[in-house]
Amino acid sequence: MKKRNRALFVVMVELVFVVCSCNIKQNDYSATTEGNLDVYCAESISPTVTQVASEFNSLYSKAHVTIHAVPTRTAIVKLLNNETKLIVASRRFNQGELDVMKKYKIEVDSMVVAYDAAVIIVNHDNPIDSINTDQLRGIFAGKITSWNALGKGRGGRIIPVLESPNSGIVEYFKNRILGDEKFGEAYPCTTMAHVYTFVRDNPQSIGIISADWQYNGPGLLPSKKPAPKWLEVAEVDSTSISNIDPNSFGSYYYPYQAHIGRRYYPLTHPVYFFSRDFDAGLATGFLTFAAGNEGQKIFLRNQLVPATVPVRYVQLNNHPL
Repeated sequence: MKKRNRALFVVMVELVFVVCSCNIKQNDYSATTEGNLDVYCAESISPTVTQVASEFNSLYSKAHVTIHAVPTRTAIVKLLNNETKLIVASRRFNQGELDVMKKYKIEVDSMVVAYDAAVIIVNHDNPIDSINTDQLRGIFAGKITSWNALGKGRGGRIIPVLESPNSGIVEYFKNRILGDEKFGEAYPCTTMAHVYTFVRDNPQSIGIISADWQYNGPGLLPSKKPAPKWLEVAEVDSTSISNIDPNSFGSYYYPYQAHIGRRYYPLTHPVYFFSRDFDAGLATGFLTFAAGNEGQKIFLRNQLVPATVPVRYVQLNNHPL
């Protein structure tokens, strides 16, 4: 099996002029930069989207965009019930939601604005530093219950930790790793912050958070305790090779920005903006900003990968990761 043999790269944005697919006429410009807008955003991506909203509000003094961090399922329900014009989600619509949209003839525009990832975290004192997708499937399906079964764990019982099933990251992980299998027994958490703190405080635990939260969330939870550590992950299931760059199969990668962008890290996923603003209002203005150069640079600074502007990868050295 191939191991850690990739050079370190950084991601840089190639600045270009970006036009949102939502057409904005010149005389509609004021409508896109004025007013109040409540955006329901998956908690997993809320640290960065909150920064995007803050920058937008600073540039346009008459705009007041408020980000509400909620589970993805809650955000989608808000959108389909027409309680908001814009949401941010960590997954695409599932079949049940698509059926509702078809039944009630609900039209929704969508755009991928960035790429995030599901990050596997363990307690700081756990000696394990890598895991593969088969092992993840075994742990979260309840078939692998001891750290000893992983060869270099700390020993003792594994405590999987999960958010609510309404979490987009949880549903993404279920579809990506477990497939038709069900989750086994897991410690239930209410939020991603709860997952983070539980793993930080419990040596036997393993949890799932987002790359955005791994990079930008801990500052919201100051603590003298060592932060959880993230594991490098390898894809070893050949039936899932379409989800990654085939050249990365069998090798271990951390969820570094370049590995997310090049699809080397196995648990990479898009970040979606879903809109019902067909009148070119403030939701369209905020979406256009997030997809434009200034918004994309905020995603870049927060260690995510921009989706609507070209990026290039710059090799810094030849040291293995």
